[in-house]
Amino acid sequence: MPVIYQSNLINMTYISFWPVLVAAIVAFAIMSLWYSPMLFGKEWMTLSKIDAPGSSKGAWRLYIIQFIAMLVTFAVMAFIESTSMTLSSGDGAFIAFLIWLGFIAAGNTGELMWQKKPFKLVLIESIGTLISLMVGGAIIGAWH
Repeated sequence: MPVIYQSNLINMTYISFWPVLVAAIVAFAIMSLWYSPMLFGKEWMTLSKIDAPGSSKGAWRLYIIQFIAMLVTFAVMAFIESTSMTLSSGDGAFIAFLIWLGFIAAGNTGELMWQKKPFKLVLIESIGTLISLMVGGAIIGAWH
């Protein structure tokens, strides 16, 4: 695969498509289970005041867009892990935790303060994201 980006400060190593794809598939499965009626789906819909997104016509488009967004997320994570010389699944999970802490958890603070979202709703969304990021990060980290 070609080098996507290279500078004097960052030498972008090769990012393999396969760990990104596998991480996105596994994370998609985790989030599907997380937001299913078996776990937090009903409560999330109640707190969000929305109908079931999968029950409307054309919902498959939403799932495709979400999967593409996960591919982008894990491609960026693969870039970060490659530039930080991540060498194991533990390293990958730790990088994912830092990404979650710095961008997701910190960003969710604004949802609590400014949007007045219920704490339980933000917690459901944030913890689900943390789990999927850490598992995906571990997959990418282990692939090296």
